[in-house]
Amino acid sequence: MTEDESPAKRGDAAWKEQREAVSRRNAQAQKRALADKQSKAANQAATAREARGREADQLRDLNARMLKQQGRRGH
Repeated sequence: MTEDESPAKRGDAAWKEQREAVSRRNAQAQKRALADKQSKAANQAATAREARGREADQLRDLNARMLKQQGRRGH
């Protein structure tokens, strides 16, 4: 008999099969959610890193301009 030809499960067997199917779907959903969460966290970390880099560049430029202006006043 193939799966299509087998008699329908009843009672505890049907309930157990359904419970296992729900458990499998839940496990798959949890794996997808975890992967999404990890991906979002990685993207947020990269964005924050880029923002810190831009801020550091801006501060270096500002400090360089301030030093240049101070040098002009000193002469």
